[in-house]
Amino acid sequence: MGQTVGSDQYEEKMKYARVISIEFKSAEDLDEFYGKWDIWFPDNMPLAVSRTMVRTASNSTLMMAVYDNEEIADEAKAAVRKFFDLEAVHVHDIIEFHGEVMRE
Repeated sequence: MGQTVGSDQYEEKMKYARVISIEFKSAEDLDEFYGKWDIWFPDNMPLAVSRTMVRTASNSTLMMAVYDNEEIADEAKAAVRKFFDLEAVHVHDIIEFHGEVMRE
């Protein structure tokens, strides 16, 4: 857990995760989406503690990013939404989860 100093006290900040399951219209749509994502995200996403992507089927993935705190995770959510809106033509369904990291 990170600590921040505020009004002469230490405030505990939990790491925060965002998990996104994406089903694409086809395997080709998945490949095109992530080809664009790989170019876009380094300059547009906040720094993550870790990022993991799993291909769960030929046309679906599970992405997980862990951030230092919920505020950074919220910034990431807004940035991701912009990209997803630009590439919506490739996506069939998105399910999002988020929450504090309990253990690492």
